[in-house]
This record gives sequence, C-alpha cells and structure tokens, in this order.
Amino acid sequence: MKPRLLAISGSLTGTVRELSDSPISVGRLEVNQLCLADPAVSRKHCTIQPVEWQNSLSQNSQGQNSQYELVDLDSRCGTFVNGMPVLRRSLDHGDTIRIGSASFLYLTHEDEPATPRRRSTDFSSSPSSETKKVAPPAGLPQLGVGVGRMARDLTALFGISNVINSIRDAQLLQRELLQLIFEVVPADEGAVVLLTDFEEESLEICTWNRLTGATSNLEIKKDIVHRAFWERTAVQTDANPDEGETQNILCLPLVAIERTIGVLYLTSLPPAPPFAEDHLYFLDSASRIAAVTLENILALDSLRSENSKLKRQLNTATNLVGESRQIRQVSDFISRVAQSDATVLIRGESGTGKEVIARSIHQSSPRSELPFIAINCAAIPETLLESELFGHEKGAYTGALGMRKGKLESAEDGTLFLDEIGELAPPMQAKLLRVLQQREFERVGGTHSVPFKARVLAATNKDLELAIKSKEFRQDLYYRLNVVSVSVPPLREHSEDIPLLALYFASKYAQKNKRPFKGISSEARSLLLGYSWPGNVRELENAIEHAIVLGLTEEILAEDLPTIILEQQSAKLAGAKYHDVLNESKKEMILNALQDAKGSYPEAARTLGIHPKYLHRLARNFNLKSDPP
Repeated sequence: MKPRLLAISGSLTGTVRELSDSPISVGRLEVNQLCLADPAVSRKHCTIQPVEWQNSLSQNSQGQNSQYELVDLDSRCGTFVNGMPVLRRSLDHGDTIRIGSASFLYLTHEDEPATPRRRSTDFSSSPSSETKKVAPPAGLPQLGVGVGRMARDLTALFGISNVINSIRDAQLLQRELLQLIFEVVPADEGAVVLLTDFEEESLEICTWNRLTGATSNLEIKKDIVHRAFWERTAVQTDANPDEGETQNILCLPLVAIERTIGVLYLTSLPPAPPFAEDHLYFLDSASRIAAVTLENILALDSLRSENSKLKRQLNTATNLVGESRQIRQVSDFISRVAQSDATVLIRGESGTGKEVIARSIHQSSPRSELPFIAINCAAIPETLLESELFGHEKGAYTGALGMRKGKLESAEDGTLFLDEIGELAPPMQAKLLRVLQQREFERVGGTHSVPFKARVLAATNKDLELAIKSKEFRQDLYYRLNVVSVSVPPLREHSEDIPLLALYFASKYAQKNKRPFKGISSEARSLLLGYSWPGNVRELENAIEHAIVLGLTEEILAEDLPTIILEQQSAKLAGAKYHDVLNESKKEMILNALQDAKGSYPEAARTLGIHPKYLHRLARNFNLKSDPP
C-alpha cells in the first residue's frame, strides 16, 4: 500500500491522495499537484517528497528514517504537523498535517491484513443440507418481474440511499437499513453482521425483529455467514421441517468496492414462502449501497479513535517549537531524562521557557497522568511560602481555620516544579533540603510526618555557583538539585526559530481571540528577526499577542508590533535615506488628507483607502496633529 493523504477537514474532506515517487507540490495555484483554494494557503505552500528523492539531491537532508518528508516553502501562514509549525519534517504514520483550513492524515499502512484468515466464531453451527449458493444478479431484473414491483424496489432503494447518506453513526445506520429492508422483503428477523477485526476475532451484530424491534435472540448460523462472507456470494436456505430446517434464510455479503466488511442476514418462518428472486435483486443493490457508506463511517470512526490516541501520545511528547540545533539538543535531553526519577535543574535567562521544559519532562515521563504542581519561589512572600509548600494544620496560626494541603502534598506521586529556586530564603533552603534527603515533611503546626513521593524539577535564572560563594545559596542543596541539569538557550542564540515561534503564537492567539489570521508580512518578519529579544520567548509571545489583539487586518503588519520593536529597528536605520524619505512621504500624505478633510479622520481615511483606526495609529506614530484651516 502506497503512502497516502486522507483529507479529514477542509474542502477535500473524505478524499484520498496517493503519494508518488516524485515530489508533490501543495498550494493555491492550479499548477500544484494538490491545489487548495484557500486564502490562508500560499500560492506555493509546501511540498511532500520522498526522502530518497531529496537524498539524491543533497547529502545533508534530514528524515533518514522516514519514507516521506514535508518541506514548507516559506509560506505566509505556515505548515503544521501535529499542531506544531515546521519548516522540514519527516512524516510518520498517523501524522496530522494542517495547511490553511485543510487537514490531512498521513497513512502508510492498512490495519487489515492482506489475506484474511478463515476462522471460527461464536455463531451456532447447525449445518443444512439444503443450503445453496445463489449467484448475485448481474443487472436489473427483466420487465417480466413487473413494473409495479420494480417501481416499489427503486423507490425503496432511493429511500435507503437518502437515509444512509444522512447518518454518521454506524449502529443507527444498521438499524435504519434493516427497517427499510423490512418494508420490501417479508423477513421476520434480520441482522447486519460486521467482521471488523480479523486478528482479534471480534465482530459486531445489529439485529432487528419485525414485531419487537431490536432483539438479541436471533440465532445466526456460522456456516451460512462464512460462505457468504468468504466466497462473496449470496447464500439461501429454504425451510425443510423434515430435515430440521425451520427457517427460510437469505444471507448476502456486504461488499464495499473490493472489501467485504460483513453480511446481511435475513430469516422468515413458515408458512411464509421462501425468499424470491426479486428479493435477491433488491437486497443485492441495497447491500452494495449500504456497504460503501458503512465502511466509510467505520473508517472515520477508526481514524477518529486513532487520531485521539495520537493526540494523547502527542500530549506526552515534548511540545517545543523550533528546529534549530540548540532546540533539538534540549529536546533530546528531555527524551533521555524523562524516563528516570532524577532531580533536574533547568537553567536559563528569564523568559526562555524553563517551565515549558519542566512540563515536557513531566508529560514524557511515566508520571504524566499524575499531578504537575508548579510554585514560583520568588512570587510568594517568605512569610507565606512555608505554608504554601508544606501546608498547615487547623489552628497552626491565626486564620488557619482548617487543615490545608501544601504543594508538596498536592504533588502526590507526580512532579513538583520549583521555579526561581535561587530566590529561596536560607531558612526555607534548609527545610527543602531535609525534604529531599528524608523524603518526608510535616505540615506547619503538625507533629506527624507526611511522605513525599513526587519527582522534583527546579529552575533558576541565577548563577547558583556565584550565590554559593556569596553564602546566598546552600551548597548541599545545590548538589541535591543539580543531579542532572540543562541550560535553555536565550532566543538571540537560536533566532532561526523566531518565524516558527511567531507563527505558533499567532495561530494560538488568533484562535483564542476569534480573529482571522493569514500570515506575517515580510516587513514584520524582518523586524522580528532584527530585534534583540532581551525578554526571550516570553517577550516574543507578548509581542505577537499584542499584534493579534490590536491589528486591523488578517495579516500581522510591521505597525502592529509593539513600539519598542519599531524603535529599535528605526535606530538601526537612522542613516538610511530610503526609510527617511518613505516616512516623510507618509507624513505628508497624512497631513494633506487631514487638511482636505478638515480634520475628519474618517473622511481622511476614506481618501487614503485605509481604516480610520489605522490612520489614528499612524498619526500617533508620526506625532502628527491635524490643523484644520
């Protein structure tokens, strides 16, 4: 089975595109092999190509362990794999690719084995000497069958088609199918039998009784079901009391194009006559219509289940955004250290994402289903920190009206994250050291020891070695915390990740604020890349949120960014005549428009062809005031 893309959202939902041995281009232009008519998709958005093809062009390509890889072509809105923006990414079975509003699943294999095995089931197995195989009709019945009967059957088939195409629930579809069949075929009981898993011998049976509705008492004969299923042919048995056969049985395979997914099983009791040929014509057509729809629903249910599973797995993976060497090293560190219980010290400047690293370690660890409790040691006053960490007993101090668990106890068997550990006061350092050594503590005002079982992760932006020399931090506590350590690089040292981070944050806040987002302008991108980012990733996130909230267009423009970013860039370009002339031209145009409009911003904005709020912002940026004549 060739690797393929299954569209699960967007205009192509439900379609499948097999991947070829050459690159497949994706974009808005019709010249692309995969054309997506979506304003959020760039004209040439990305390519999906075999790794072997890329390797033949370059020895430095990534993704050596994957058959196909995705390469973003500097698209405006970015390309996302499993929710993360990527520039180049090796694809694995089950990856979700989002391009604009369209989402695709990358699939490389089928869950069903190529050659199903014959097997026994839990059906009753009374053999019948009168069982006969009936050849499925090759076309419509002859006119001799009767025009009235044909009209009835065609009307019923039309009804079946309408009903099943409006249903997206497998059980409901099967019940509706049986009820509609009973309007034409004189069956007393019936069932849809789905053999859905050849490996685990599981099956699903939906039964129906003409008088009582849903029933669980229908006896289904396995020899008839197996013949119809494996031989893909209709099987009929007529009642013969002399040989112990008390029912008329008609069993047809449910064939969805090339795959048999189950059978349609109908019975009637004498004195009802055996099923007639016209019933076979009708049921053959009905089963083929239903089988395709039913298979699609089952496939979508399976994909939804697999997608949910993959999302859960994704939640346990590191959610670091970036493809630089530094970020890959941090990601590798997380993968290695997550499976242990070792205490980890995370070091880095403020805003570099130390808590993100801590959460990623927790989510990738065997403790991922247990609590992750974070506490900022610098944000809580020293007088309250002890109670916040250890909890307190009733009456421990004025206002302690009841027992309260602290962060240590709330962490249970999960993970405790101590942020800004370098700001911890010396008395609290001593108490924390005892907890790490003894793995137990007492609540404030308590006398009983409480076991401490959580894993400890700590973070600091402080030079702890220097703090030890100045007697501000205990050396023995440092050794307890620094079992394994990692340094998170500042954003200026991996600036190549800025575009991906900006796209990630823009998508996040556009969705949160219900704002359309179609990309970042080239001028805004240049400003982001040229800024020094003293506040690191946190400052970048704030800048993008600022742009999304205050922006007036569907694209992040340079003027949407915070003033400090614009000012730093202006300082760098102070001697550039081009920008000076451009700014002077803008000022002159704004002043002339305001004068012509007699100071009316809405009128001036209409003249300039821009939004009035945008005009107000430009006027503020240029320190302009309109002076009506």
